[in-house]
Amino acid sequence: MYALRDLNNCSNIGNSFGFVCRTLKKQCGIQQLGSLEKFEFVELLKLLNAKERLLASKFFCQLPANVGSFRVLLQLQQLGILTASEYILSKEHSEQLQVDLIIFLESEFELLTNVFISAAYDVECGVKLTSILTAALGNLYAGLVNNPKISNLGYVEPLRRDLPADALSVCRNMHLSTLMELHRSEDITEAFAKFSGWINEGVDELTFVKHLCDKLFACHHQEALQFLFKQSNMENFKEWKFYLILVQSIASAANSETSAFIRKHLKNRLLQTASSGCLKSLLHLLLTARAATATTMCILTNLDNYAKWYKQNIGEMTYILGTDKFQVMLGLLEESLQYERELQYLEIHVTIAISPGGRLVQAYKTKCRAYASQLKAEAKKKPLRESNTN
Repeated sequence: MYALRDLNNCSNIGNSFGFVCRTLKKQCGIQQLGSLEKFEFVELLKLLNAKERLLASKFFCQLPANVGSFRVLLQLQQLGILTASEYILSKEHSEQLQVDLIIFLESEFELLTNVFISAAYDVECGVKLTSILTAALGNLYAGLVNNPKISNLGYVEPLRRDLPADALSVCRNMHLSTLMELHRSEDITEAFAKFSGWINEGVDELTFVKHLCDKLFACHHQEALQFLFKQSNMENFKEWKFYLILVQSIASAANSETSAFIRKHLKNRLLQTASSGCLKSLLHLLLTARAATATTMCILTNLDNYAKWYKQNIGEMTYILGTDKFQVMLGLLEESLQYERELQYLEIHVTIAISPGGRLVQAYKTKCRAYASQLKAEAKKKPLRESNTN
């Protein structure tokens, strides 16, 4: 970085450059400009030669943030002197960085758009900018979890409107990753135990998820689901809470094509599970199916939707699986019982018949009923334990 006293020693620097720098600093302290003042300031900047433009950009990056700083930065960007991305990179190791980005997210949408475009296309700095943006989004959405009223997410619509297709795809995936990182489960058992509570929380409290699904992910629901399905297949995946909330939110807003896409994915997942014999794959399938069928505000309707899915896919799996794979699935279903914590879903497994019946099916059904009875007994004991501790 150059100090003001060094600038006068550089060749090709006009005598008026010091005045330009003083004007830049003064402009940063002015929140609003009249049309005449704005015109005169722009005309002054247009007089700078290439070297002066470079030095002016460096000088601006040295200035402390002030009430008019981002108005000036936008003018510099429009004149090709300094972009928002270059400014952000200059603040990479500054404590002011995340404060600046929160302001971008709240009100400086044109500057924010430039940073997202550079994150998507800049070969040299794209990874670094993606990391910086992800951190800023994480701070914003962590705050929204605690207080959904701190932001109206006004930046979403300008990004959706102004970003090129490839950059918008990067932006969507960045948001999906950030949301999933907001909560990590100890293990998949927590996802089964807290599934209904998480879904209710997503619908009633974490309304920013629906806002993103309706605005940023709109018309791209299948791409968002593909990203979610891929990420949730990663080794040691723990981001179950927001994965399930996102799947539920997208499924609730899905058109007929996206609904068909979800059904096809679940069918393929069933076939893959039967082929691999992987218990984790089955657990993933059951949780995803529950989220994808919880598409209404009525709990009973959602349970009925899941029951229909279970009947068509598990109850009638003999029609698409050979004998060996059918037996593999029954074995996995039996192993999965230990993970079940919500009686209302387990009772669907108890009730729905699995064709064609037989000894193995009956053995599984018997264990289902026994485990359901165990959950009922535990549910009855819970109020007693709580009353004894009070």
